[in-house]
Order: sequence, then C-alpha cells, then structure tokens
Amino acid sequence: MLITKEESHRFVEDGFIHLKNFLQGEPILGDIFNEITQIGRHVIGPEFSLKVFDRNIITKEKQSLLYDRLHYMLSLSRLSSSNKIMDLLVELGVELPALMGCCNMRFDPPNNTEHLFDWHQDTLYLLGSLNAVTVWIPFGKVDKEHGSIEVIPASHKDGVLPFKIISNKPIMDDVQFLQRDIALDMPVSQSATLIEAELGDVIVFNQMLLHRSVKNVSQLPRWSAQLRVSDLMDPWFIKNKCPTGDKKNIFYCDYPGFQHKSSKL
Repeated sequence: MLITKEESHRFVEDGFIHLKNFLQGEPILGDIFNEITQIGRHVIGPEFSLKVFDRNIITKEKQSLLYDRLHYMLSLSRLSSSNKIMDLLVELGVELPALMGCCNMRFDPPNNTEHLFDWHQDTLYLLGSLNAVTVWIPFGKVDKEHGSIEVIPASHKDGVLPFKIISNKPIMDDVQFLQRDIALDMPVSQSATLIEAELGDVIVFNQMLLHRSVKNVSQLPRWSAQLRVSDLMDPWFIKNKCPTGDKKNIFYCDYPGFQHKSSKL
C-alpha cells in the first residue's frame, strides 16, 4: 500500500492529498532535469540553466518555443505512466487510469503574471470522468515566495460550478474551450489552503476542486509537472463516449446534477 486508509479517506473528503517525499530518490526526476537542460540548451543556447532566468537570454519568443517543446519530453511521458503514479491513483479510487491528452511541464519565470490562473476547476476545460484527477508535481520548493497553488478543500463536492464566456469563440460541439475562453462566474469566499512542497512531493487533486495559481516572487524560475488522468471504469464516462476537452467542450457535456448557468461577460 502506498497510502493509508486515513489518507485515502481524506482525499475523498478534501478533494486533494499532499504526499511528501513520494518520488524522492526516483531516477525519473534526474531524467527530467537532464532532458529539460538538453532541450533548453538547444532552444535557448549553451548558457541555459534551470536555476537562472535572464530576459536578455530567454526572450519571450524563445520562452514560448521552450515551453511548447516541454510538453513532448520523453521523460515526462515515462513519469505520466509510471507504475508508482498509476498504482497510487488506483488506491485513490481511479480504478482503470487513462491518460488525458494534456500532461505538461509548467515553467513559471520570476514575477510573471501572464500565465497565472485565477480560481477555476480543471473539469471545465479538460472534461474527463467524474473522478478524474490532476497530479501536480513540483520540481523544487513551492510556497508563497516561489509560487505554488492554492486549493479550496472539499469544493469538489459542489460539482461543476457556474461559469461565464470571456471570449468570442463560437459555441460548437467540437470547439475546444481554454481558460482564456471561459471562467468561473461566482465569488470565492471559502478559506484557501496554500500548498507548500519540495522536490519529491506529489499533490493529487480532483479535477472539480477549486484552485488557483500563486505568483512566483522569488528570483528563481519554478518548474512543475501536471498529469491528468481519467477513469475508464466510471460508468458515466463510458456512457458519454469518454469526453475530453480536446474533443468536446463543457457546453455539450452535462455532468450529473449540473444545469448550465453560463453567462456572457
């Protein structure tokens, strides 16, 4: 067993779990650092370093190119489908895990707000099974200074929350909606929990859990991986032809008990 019954119960109740040192000492961590360095030196130049961010070296154009390449890292694919991660998810109730097409490596430069996300639910954009999860893996210290995420414990129990359209994208069956297209349409007043973690820690949360980004105000870039996994044993998921956000959108995918209350901005 990778987790205790108490931890499993807490995950069900809180909608998230923080497992300290879960990947500590795993070779895959070193493989990821090595591959990022290799790609960075190819895209940015020989002066690239994971621990340094210099806008004179990493221009916005090169940063975008680097970020796009990180999604296709071989080591990220191996981490996404590793036995240890998959066994953990089975213990957390994802009976037959299936990777969603949106596992990625995130790169947050110091004092950058361009890609921060306000309160949201991943389900709104990614869809997936009723018990789909996001596995959030920091590759260094994450806290109020270095940036992290905040979560609202137990908010996943409210299901898909009201949202609003914030772009002019047409509502069509096969059109993908991203976080620049739709946003939460309700105030968030509940107490939030800031995730403070280290390299080797793993945080797993239900995709319906409310969470948001916390700005990195340190002098170091912040690296983290996000793995998204659905459950093929979820009867609702199979019945609805396994909807995922790259093939369908929330307007054509009614979750149980959810009535569309979307509004235009």
